[in-house]
Amino acid sequence: MPSKIICALIFVLYGCVSNADDVQPSKLVGDFYRTYISTSEQIKQFKNYSLDEQYELYLFGNQVVHPPATYLAAPFAKQGPIIVPFLKAKLEATQKEVTIRDIAAVLSELARLKLYDFSRDSELMGLLERRANDMQGIWKKIVLDMISEIKSNGTSTH
Repeated sequence: MPSKIICALIFVLYGCVSNADDVQPSKLVGDFYRTYISTSEQIKQFKNYSLDEQYELYLFGNQVVHPPATYLAAPFAKQGPIIVPFLKAKLEATQKEVTIRDIAAVLSELARLKLYDFSRDSELMGLLERRANDMQGIWKKIVLDMISEIKSNGTSTH
């Protein structure tokens, strides 16, 4: 009986795998989503991973796992300004609309937490707006709404 549960869990975690190069399941992803079953445990353990690993876990959790792991945007964003150059590079490198959405969600959370002064980073905001305006799919309006939130919340108090 336990093997059926494990098979079902593997199906849930890997059955909806995206064809995207940046969201392929890895041992890291499998271990994270199997080992830390509860949301609170995932959030607690998330900070123990490198920035690249967090990014991989976050994308996989939002683009493949159902329900999506949107709750990982907050611990990602709580790292503050150090993640901005990393996310900017990822944003520059992708054309994938769901990845743009997921990066925008972390940036929006960063703005909501007032951990980064977006009003002083016209280059990043211009890039994000260009990526959003080039979108054709269902996520365009959501990303544009996130950009509006970033603009209204984007001045740091720190």
